[in-house]
Formats: sequence, C-alpha cells, structure tokens
Amino acid sequence: MEVSVNEVGYVVSPEERRRLLEANKAAAQFFRRELLRSRGTWPESYLAARGLRHVLTVESDWKVGYAPDTWSSLTDHLRAQGFDNGTLVRAGLVEWTAQGDAVDRHRDRLMIVARDYRLSPVGFIGIAPDGRAQAATPANTVHRPTNVLIGIEEQRDLLRQGAVPVIVEHPMDAVAVTWLSREMGGQWAGIPTCGEPLSTAQARILRRHTPGDKVIVALSGDLPARRQAAGYVADLAMFFDRVRAIDVPAGAAVETMQDDGARQLHDLLANARPLMTYKISGRRYGGLLQPDPDPPGSVPELG
Repeated sequence: MEVSVNEVGYVVSPEERRRLLEANKAAAQFFRRELLRSRGTWPESYLAARGLRHVLTVESDWKVGYAPDTWSSLTDHLRAQGFDNGTLVRAGLVEWTAQGDAVDRHRDRLMIVARDYRLSPVGFIGIAPDGRAQAATPANTVHRPTNVLIGIEEQRDLLRQGAVPVIVEHPMDAVAVTWLSREMGGQWAGIPTCGEPLSTAQARILRRHTPGDKVIVALSGDLPARRQAAGYVADLAMFFDRVRAIDVPAGAAVETMQDDGARQLHDLLANARPLMTYKISGRRYGGLLQPDPDPPGSVPELG
C-alpha cells in the first residue's frame, strides 16, 4: 500500500488518513447536534453570559459543539456509521478502559474543530465548564497540537476579502472578534492560541490562508500571558510584514467587549500599533501587573 510522511514526520497511508479525517468530521457533526439540542445546560449559560448566544443558532459561522457527559454516546453513534474501534482510537475520539471497553474520550466539553495546514479536520479543542481551553485530541498520525489552528475555516470568507487576523488567547475571544467584524465591515478575523504559545508552524498555516501582510496580536491577561503574546513577534515576522498589537485593558477579555464595549474593541483594533513598540514591564495594581503610564510625548508602550 502507498504511504506518505505527513508534515510532522508520521508515516500514514492515504486510506488511513482519509478514514481518520472522516471520523473527525462525523464527530464534529455529532458534537454540533448535541450543542444545538442542549437547553438549560452549562454550555448555554456559558455562551449567553459572554454575549455569544448566536453560537447556538444553525446560522452561526462557528460550528461549536458539545461532547455530552456520557460514556459512549459518541462511540455508539460513530460505530453505527461504520467506524471501527481501532479507527476511533487512532483518531483520538475513543479510548479503552481497564476492562477493555471502548468509551468516549471527550466528555462534558464544548468542542471546536482543529485543522491542519490543508484545513482538514484533524482534532479538537475542548473548553471545560471552568472556561479553560486546551487541545482535547492527543498527538497522532494526523494531529499534532502545535501544527493546527482553529478559526480559519470559519472565517475563510473574511480572510479572502482582506480581513486582518487577530491573534487572541481564548476561542471565545476569537468568536467575539468574528462577531464584531461581521457587524462592522469584515475587517478582522479572530484566531485563538488556546492558552499555548503560537508556534512557527501555526504562523505558517495562518500566512498560507491570509492574502494580506498584516497581523494583530492581542495583549491581555496577566503579565506572563502578555509576555507570551509579545513573544509571537519573531515567528509572525517571518511571514507577515506588518505585526501589530493591541493592549486589552487589565481585567477585561476580548469576549466581554461586545454590546457597550464593541466600540472600544473596534477602536483598539483600528488603532493597533507595531508590536515592537510594546514592552512588557509594569507596576502592580489590584493584584495584576498593569502597564506603566506613558511619559508625555513618548511612544505608547504597553504592558
């Protein structure tokens, strides 16, 4: 059988790759159906509290899903569609118990599809009830967390029309940027890092699907998070000529800057400055590290 080496060095046959991608696609459809069916659950209140209730509509561009808090709902569903346990385990959707039973790997999580450089569905990002977002799929023959991105497929129309990618930390931040962009002319596309450092491979994927030469990084959260985001400049500068940044006010999150805060977020994005003009230093204020005030007449420097 013909085999090939994928972009992260794994040997995978075309047939195995096809089946793994099909399994992930079927799982994404299952997760989406489960979210749209959910009412009175934490995912609904979680999204509503962030002004993102539109994600619960069939028209939403972000096809966020939900892995139910059950042992075998996904496994039974995919088995009924003709997938065998071996394929589902290799795809990172199913795992074996100590008793030898095949059970769902993902439970009680919001789920978002992670895609490779071809935009193929190779895995998932999971969001727990506490809001923490992280890779839900283990590394396998088609998925490696540092070689995937989320959000590009959902915003391909925006990017093709010249929208500027906005690198944010949380998937819900990215959804909020998309919402604002579609309300105000399609100027931006939110791309989340899901709490992990942006890799060179991810910067390359983003550039592959971005016609323009500009990218914006959102500096938010505490000092370590801001330092991490500021560190993206080296990788992004390899692929984008114009690397810009915005400073999200301490204690705020992009996802909360909607409705009354939409104009503030718009103004931040519209006035993004070169990331190289920012420095990470600050004074302690209210338990967080805040940027020092700029001296009169100085170039703005944000923490």
